[in-house]
Amino acid sequence: MEISKCPMGHENIEINKTVERVAFRGKNLEVTIEQYKCADCGIEFASVKQTAATQRNIADTYCKEVGLLTSEQIRKGRKRLNITQVELARRMNVGIASVKRWEGGAIQNKAMNDLLISVLQNKTVGNSFSGNRPLSLARVKLVLKEFEKLLRFPFLQAGEKMLFDAKYAFFADMLSYREHGISLTGGNYAALPAGPQLNNYSDLVDDIRSADLAEAEPLTPEERRIIKRVAMVFPDKYKAINAAHREVVWREKGRGHAIPYTDAFRLTEI
Repeated sequence: MEISKCPMGHENIEINKTVERVAFRGKNLEVTIEQYKCADCGIEFASVKQTAATQRNIADTYCKEVGLLTSEQIRKGRKRLNITQVELARRMNVGIASVKRWEGGAIQNKAMNDLLISVLQNKTVGNSFSGNRPLSLARVKLVLKEFEKLLRFPFLQAGEKMLFDAKYAFFADMLSYREHGISLTGGNYAALPAGPQLNNYSDLVDDIRSADLAEAEPLTPEERRIIKRVAMVFPDKYKAINAAHREVVWREKGRGHAIPYTDAFRLTEI
């Protein structure tokens, strides 16, 4: 919707573009900003559309600065493959909401950026990052609820960001892959400051909490045995967290880098 007047009621307005320096995530960026300017009173103001465009421009400029794909590159790459956002999400084993946010200007982490590059180059990905199983948020919830029953303390609590929950999922997924060549949940993991964590967890945690357990593939007796084994090794959350921090497969990775399932054979804590 076009704006015809400035906030003071004047109608003599025009579109004004300026290049400004913006501090963002520790970088000083030169960004083109478009907004309206009133020729009568000199006030500058932006529409909702212009504000969104500016935010996307800042994010894209930052991505170029640090070597990440921009929202436009992601969008163009997907269209070059002639696939939908849904299909891109499926190939990456992430939620559709993540793809929509990235194409809208949200900034992906390094591990997700590496996956994006591989998928947009039409390479086969997923096995080493999802453990030969499609991501199932309902299955993540099912596995964590199984831990909850065994350990008798709550998982997926409101307001928490899966700080310890993800450590149990990590060990269970990796152990399952090491012993049977397939993960329990299809989750992919990244090395974050607090330890191994579900990649893109901040986008997933609410969806995991609200997932319908009826949609999850039931756990097999062998999968329950794996979960029970992890629970016995780590009877409290601090043991799980400390053990995850001792794993070299986490300590050697750069922040945000993916931890492939092939690293399961190098685990030392379980």
